[in-house]
Amino acid sequence: MLENIFAISLSTSVVILLLLLIAPFLQQRYSAKWRYVVWLIIAFRLVIPFRLELPTVPVQIPLPVITQAFYSPDATPVSPADPAPALTPSPSSDPALMPMATGETAARTEALLLPLENILLAVWALGALTFFSYHLLAYRTFQRRIQPYCRATDSALLDGLLASMKIKTRVSLRFCSRITSPMMTGFFKPAILLPETAYTDAELVFVLRHELTHFQRRDLWYKLLLVAANSLHFFNPLVYLLVRQANRDLEHSCDDAVLRDSDLSFRKEYSLTILKFMQPAEQPPFSAHLSGDAADAEKRSARMTAPTRRQPSRQPERRQDE
Repeated sequence: MLENIFAISLSTSVVILLLLLIAPFLQQRYSAKWRYVVWLIIAFRLVIPFRLELPTVPVQIPLPVITQAFYSPDATPVSPADPAPALTPSPSSDPALMPMATGETAARTEALLLPLENILLAVWALGALTFFSYHLLAYRTFQRRIQPYCRATDSALLDGLLASMKIKTRVSLRFCSRITSPMMTGFFKPAILLPETAYTDAELVFVLRHELTHFQRRDLWYKLLLVAANSLHFFNPLVYLLVRQANRDLEHSCDDAVLRDSDLSFRKEYSLTILKFMQPAEQPPFSAHLSGDAADAEKRSARMTAPTRRQPSRQPERRQDE
């Protein structure tokens, strides 16, 4: 298994490095959604510890043996029916005549390689388990720490967005005084966490729509897959770069989904809302954040305000009385 992991990590690293090098050109020619899908496929490959090989041929056809007689004026003719002359085996071709020291050396080499392989397998398993357990523990610790500071609330606006986006799963809404950026958490009990701050009607629509888009696309499971791939290949620095770029493209593609078929005015308002929460904030694993990567703020804002060819009129929904 360890040999397969290393082989997959090495072969996939070539693809990751190539994609990272041509990423600026991909951003100009392809949307963030396609890059989002490409990283997803690579992450799936990284978590499958089996090499893909072609099956062996089930039937083998023996080749015919061609017998050829050679004529020599000084030799007696030999026909195909005559028995073949006996050959005297050389010491190098007869295993029984090989020195016993060769067998002892092979046995010692095999005895040394087996413990070394077991040690490497144990080190890899310990590293992968430690990496994943660290992220899982960080996620559970974050949930327990903020729980006393969160209060659940009902919102007619959230219910309306759930209906318009055709989301049948119940998503709870909570205000939390210990966070500074909106986020989506919970694999089986999804919840949108909002910091305790003042929101305009338009800002609240943008925030909720963004987080619900994460939920609709199952981005929390996407992030779980990235962590699993990073855990299995914790020794490969290119996988860390893949995870960082995939998280950026995840946020970019979510922005594109929210802004689909929107006019320039809508895009600017949405961009200002994102920038409002674009500040250093704790980002626990297995959660989707509105703010994303603060280092990517300028590029992300430019993408959101870039005019599109098709810009039908679209206005943000107004908050109704609860």
